[in-house]
Amino acid sequence: MNLKGILIDFGGTLAYVNPNTYNQYENMLVATLKKHGHSTCLEEVDSTLAKLYKRDTSGGFNDLEQYWETFLKEQGITAENKLERDLDAVRKHLWTKAFRLYDHVFPTLSSLREKYKLALVSNCSMGMRDAIDALDLTRFFEDLVLSYEVGVRKPEEQIYLAALKTVELKASECIFVADEISDLEGARAVGMMTLLVRQGTSTFCEVNNPCFKPDFECNRVSEIVQFL
Repeated sequence: MNLKGILIDFGGTLAYVNPNTYNQYENMLVATLKKHGHSTCLEEVDSTLAKLYKRDTSGGFNDLEQYWETFLKEQGITAENKLERDLDAVRKHLWTKAFRLYDHVFPTLSSLREKYKLALVSNCSMGMRDAIDALDLTRFFEDLVLSYEVGVRKPEEQIYLAALKTVELKASECIFVADEISDLEGARAVGMMTLLVRQGTSTFCEVNNPCFKPDFECNRVSEIVQFL
């Protein structure tokens, strides 16, 4: 392989959501709404967050103020500045701490960075750049190409092209590493090689072609170096 660059997904590939912390986040949102006199439940909050996810990760909100206004509107609650600030404080305290790295991520990225240009490409919500910084991952990459900043999600072509531009390489010189088949479908469509890491839980989420065969497969992120 004439490989010069590696584009890597974040969630499910390098990191996962700690369910305990995320559950605490959702429960604190419920408690905050109730503190302000609004009747709600965990199921309703969870459903609203899921409903807003795609718009959020596509750059559909100008800022978190607009996000919380929409979140409240979906539950029939009139937005109030104090309530929005309290919800935002919960998010900053718990949401950004919900992510954990898989084993051996640092040594794997260190090894790859010695030979290749790396870029992280993620479908993610507003504020993920801060979470990635907090995990000390930013130092390994030429750039972070995040869907909410680019305004487009994988597997749409534009996000891959934006990532290739940051590493200043051709698609034929790069491989895309992810835990979701749909991500790899988009990468192959622009001319990249593909490597599936069967480590996350969303392998076939939003897949277009269930018969898609990646160029390489492995079971965990630490095995990437065996192929490259």
